[in-house]
Amino acid sequence: MGARKINNTGFGIIPKLVLGLNIVVAIATLFSYVAPRIDPNTTWYFAMFGLFYPVLLAFNLMFIAYWLFKDLRFVLLSAIIIALGWPFLKSLIVFNSSEISKSPHNISVISYNISNANGAYDRKKDLKATKQERMFEYLKRFDDEDILCLQEVGAYASDILKKGFPNHEIYKIDKGAVILSKHRIINKGQIDFGTMTNSCLWADIVVDLDTFRVYSLHLQSNKISKDAEEIARGNLDNKNTWKGIEGILMKYRYTHITRSSQAKMVKTHIEQSPYPVLVCGDFNDTPVSYTYSELSRGLNDAFIEKGNGMGSTFNGIIPLLRIDYILTDPMFDIKSFHVIRENYSDHFAVASLLQIKK
Repeated sequence: MGARKINNTGFGIIPKLVLGLNIVVAIATLFSYVAPRIDPNTTWYFAMFGLFYPVLLAFNLMFIAYWLFKDLRFVLLSAIIIALGWPFLKSLIVFNSSEISKSPHNISVISYNISNANGAYDRKKDLKATKQERMFEYLKRFDDEDILCLQEVGAYASDILKKGFPNHEIYKIDKGAVILSKHRIINKGQIDFGTMTNSCLWADIVVDLDTFRVYSLHLQSNKISKDAEEIARGNLDNKNTWKGIEGILMKYRYTHITRSSQAKMVKTHIEQSPYPVLVCGDFNDTPVSYTYSELSRGLNDAFIEKGNGMGSTFNGIIPLLRIDYILTDPMFDIKSFHVIRENYSDHFAVASLLQIKK
């Protein structure tokens, strides 16, 4: 027989349990596909499934591997579920070729949540000086970039920026988001979210004879990393574990609703822009989300267009999350995109090379 022979001697307790879990994960994955279409202000829990889409995808792949060796009949369950989410899979894993040809018309862009340069801090003065010098040298690698959009820049990180980027015009208002440009800024402002920890700045930048608007934004954080770490380490007893999970769910509800409102504010501002736009920043949401769906509408995702491999940008305990983006107006020709996997923050920097279409 060409195919693997199916065991007809009975279905044991373990395969039954695995099948039950497989069905639960399949349903949860279907819920995640609905997330981009439903405003969390209306129904918030679909957004939670969207955030965990990469994890659900990994579980579906594990179920396929299990059934390949156990019972081929059930391979189709997760295979069909993954196929139904093909557009979302392409937003997480892509294979493209980049054009790295040098041109005086290229515009290099970096977006990076610097996490207030925590990777360069230490209570011990000698170690702090060493770490600060390492991060300074790392950031100096970006000195030739045309535009840098940074997030979570506090007082400590600001000192490093002032020393490291003397040739850039720096626009910051002490709310975390920063725009650095080697080109002339003719107008600038902020979209006020009403918080001190999340912000959005915009700047109109002139390159040659073209003007475009750049956004550097940091949307509402999920604030569950520490809770997730506690649960993952098993430091909590059963009662507290459930309380911790309940607390995470309540935080998710608040943060998803807040993020959707912030995304709408930014999108409204984008739609009123007199110039083509470039949107960079930490969305704190995956591509399988209402936030991303709202902000990316009418724009191109540099990772999808020119990225290669896995696009995860979060350097924390929750794996496979792509939450940092460079979105471009169709007037930009995207030449390249890559994630810079250096451990100086709980995020990785993302970089893209663009060219304005003539």
